[in-house]
Amino acid sequence: MLLLLKDQEPDVKILSLTIISPERPDTVLPIPENGNVKGLWFTLKEGSRYRLRFEVKVSNDIVCGLKYTNTVWKTGIKVR
Repeated sequence: MLLLLKDQEPDVKILSLTIISPERPDTVLPIPENGNVKGLWFTLKEGSRYRLRFEVKVSNDIVCGLKYTNTVWKTGIKVR
């Protein structure tokens, strides 16, 4: 059984995203299995303070060096 696990790549699944803001209650957004979110998922006011928390599930090994990339859109235009 141990040999089978060594041949497999570590598997990371993002289960949910939580938006934590001092002005509002925490918002927990479950991530769909296929990773595709349809429509408007959430909106943040400009200048609002928030933190993000991800719940992940790791299988087959230890994973290090995960990278988070953020893309912001404002009125349909990608903001840098």
